[in-house]
Amino acid sequence: MLEPLLRNNLQRLHSVYDRAPSPARHVLTSARGLLLSRIRYSRRTFDALRRLREHETWTAEEIARHQLNQVNAAIDHAQKTAAYYREYPPLKPRSLEDLRALPVLTRETVRNGGEQFFSTDIPVRQRIHAGTTGTSGANLRVAYNEAALSKNWAFLLRQWAWAGIAPRSPRVTLFGARIVPAHRPEPPFWTYNVPERQLLMSIFHISEKTAPYYIDCLKRHCGEVLEGFPSVLSIVADFAGRRGESLPMRAIFTSGEPLYPETRAKIERVFRTRAFDSYGMTELCGLVQECESGEMHLAPEYGYLEILNDAGQPVKEEEGHFVWTSFVNRAMPLIRYRVGDRGRWKNGGTCACGRSFPRVVPTITRESDLLRAPDGRVFSPRALNQLLKHTSALRFCQFVHERQDRVVVRAVASDRRAGEDVMNVRARLQELLGASLNVAAELADAPISRQGGKIPLIVNQVTR
Repeated sequence: MLEPLLRNNLQRLHSVYDRAPSPARHVLTSARGLLLSRIRYSRRTFDALRRLREHETWTAEEIARHQLNQVNAAIDHAQKTAAYYREYPPLKPRSLEDLRALPVLTRETVRNGGEQFFSTDIPVRQRIHAGTTGTSGANLRVAYNEAALSKNWAFLLRQWAWAGIAPRSPRVTLFGARIVPAHRPEPPFWTYNVPERQLLMSIFHISEKTAPYYIDCLKRHCGEVLEGFPSVLSIVADFAGRRGESLPMRAIFTSGEPLYPETRAKIERVFRTRAFDSYGMTELCGLVQECESGEMHLAPEYGYLEILNDAGQPVKEEEGHFVWTSFVNRAMPLIRYRVGDRGRWKNGGTCACGRSFPRVVPTITRESDLLRAPDGRVFSPRALNQLLKHTSALRFCQFVHERQDRVVVRAVASDRRAGEDVMNVRARLQELLGASLNVAAELADAPISRQGGKIPLIVNQVTR
């Protein structure tokens, strides 16, 4: 009874949560944590983890054979259960190269297709929905189910094992969840998820004024696992570094943004441990994870990756577009899906970790400035990214800090409802920033881009 109750009343619970005192928020967070832990630490998850660990001895030939079998299964499932694929020509690939007979899906195609990409094999009541904004700031509605979440968690636990971390190890999390009300001026800026031994810290309240509270709290959790967006961990590391503090943690896991070498060096220095990066997406169609030897490996059981040039031809070592065929998410099968990110293969020799999993270098995912509010708070791109999760009519959306006292939500429309969407984003940003900044909104013909065609989510014209 707990699971459907929580799932169907999240909006009402948010309102209760915001008004509740801190101890009550711990209870509500733990209630949600209980729901998630029953999925994340189920027998199905640990069975999947055991199989994944066995796959680490696969040869290149065994990997290719597995991927061909999974590609055939994915195509068959998509054509039988998702309306979009019913007009596809019949195809049973005898080699992975045969997959190129099918068209490449763009993100715009998937956005416009909507529920045509949802599998009828997964009952509506079992679907879980989420939004992702990708590199452009345009929202995409995604569906998955508990089985996909369980498998996804098994992959996370496999990377934890590479770092020597056991399941359910205590962890501190700095991702995008809304932990405390936006205008809370005093600590705590965090809450506890008791079933998962997890401390969740707000990424919306970090400032020069609040940094001592964050640092003191992290000191009480030294020796635990730290996970978060690289840009957020970098902001915390900057504040700690300026105070001459070091915060030794057991291991760091980053995702959601590029982990640049200078950012890695900074957070590893302040937190005095190794960082393990990963690349994935809300669509659950592909995964790349860093091993203990510092190489980024394709997870071959998660999805099939093609890297294509602008003409749609495969490339060997030069940079190209990531095109994924999903094996994990049966609720929303995606065949040859160009997610919008880029990267390249890393060839030559074998990894010192001994695994034959292909090595991949994600190169362009998201570039952005930071937004610095007059009250001292610092917002990373992933903090503001959360404001776009419920939009559906914007092709691009950016936050332009054009004057010390003014931010503009600048969007490019994809349909006639764009005006309503951009005003809703403006209202949410104004609520987050309070009186420290005036927020305006406008529709434009094209996004602001930079050299190489990069489209930043935040354009800071004040301090850049």
